[in-house]
Amino acid sequence: MTLPRGLDAVPALRPGDHVCRSFTGGADLAAAVVPFLDEGRRRGEHLLLVGPSRPALLAAVSALPHRDAMLADGRLELQATADCYSAGAALDPVEQVRRYRGATDAALVAGRTGLRVAADVTALLHGGRSGRRLLHAYEQLADALMGTVPMTAMCLYDASVGPDVLGPVAVLHPVQALGDRPPQAHLSARGPVLSLHGEVDLSEAASVATALVDVAGVHGVPGEHGVPGGHGVPGGPAREVVLDLSDLAFLDVAGARALHGATRELAGRGTALRLTGTHRGVRRCLDLFGLGVPAPGPSGPEPA
Repeated sequence: MTLPRGLDAVPALRPGDHVCRSFTGGADLAAAVVPFLDEGRRRGEHLLLVGPSRPALLAAVSALPHRDAMLADGRLELQATADCYSAGAALDPVEQVRRYRGATDAALVAGRTGLRVAADVTALLHGGRSGRRLLHAYEQLADALMGTVPMTAMCLYDASVGPDVLGPVAVLHPVQALGDRPPQAHLSARGPVLSLHGEVDLSEAASVATALVDVAGVHGVPGEHGVPGGHGVPGGPAREVVLDLSDLAFLDVAGARALHGATRELAGRGTALRLTGTHRGVRRCLDLFGLGVPAPGPSGPEPA
C-alpha cells in the first residue's frame, strides 16, 4: 500500500520514499535540503543535489555538515537542473528514469548504500501544459522506479507556482509536504496497474484527473523500456489501462465526475481506462456517471 502521508520526520524516510515538498524562498529550501541530505550522509548514501545553479546550491547546503569534504571526495554532487533534466529541451521521462537507475547502480558499485536525491525542479513546471504533462509522466515512472531500487528522493517545487500547478504533481508522490495542505490522495504505479489511494473529494478531484490523464499515457507493461510500468511516451498505440481503487477510502461526486472526465479524455486518445476494486460507497458515486465497477466476490462483509 502507498497511502499518502505527510513528512513527519526526515529520519523516518527510507529507501523507496518519494517526497514532494514545496518551499518559499532560499531559507525554506535550505531547511528542507540540509536535514534530508545529512540523513543520507549518516546512512552512507551517495548524495545528489539539483537546482538552478551551482552558487544557489552551495548556498542551500552551507550548513550541511562535512559539505566541503563530501564535495571533494565525490560523496556529494551538485548539478544544475538544466544539465540533469534537459530543462532547456523537452524532458524525456523514460530516459531520465534510466539515468537515475544508472546513478543508483553506480552508487552501489562505489560502496554507497544507495542514492539520495534532492532536486529543485520548479523549472520543469514552466514548459506550459505540454511540459507539465511530460513532468507528470516522469514523476510516475520515477515513483515506480523507487519501489525497486535503493533510492530516496525529495522533489522540491517553489510554492509560488500555485496550488493548481502543484496539485497534480503532489498526488504522484506517496509523501507530500505542501505547507499546511494535508496529503489526501496518491496515484501510484508501483505494480502492474495504476492504483489510487486515500481520498478524492472536490479539493483533489481536478488534480487527480489531470495526473491520471497524463500518466495513463505512459503506463503499461512493467519492465518495458527498462523502467517499471514504462510504456513509452504519451500518444502510443491504443490499449487498456487498469486503475485499481481498492485503497480509495472515499470518493465524492466531484471526484467521480473527474474520473468520468478523465475516462472520456483518455478514450479520445485511444486508451481505455478500466476501473476495478471498489467498495460500496465509491461504487455508488461512480454509478452516477455510468462508470459501473463489478462488486467484489463473496469474501465477507463489504464496507459501506
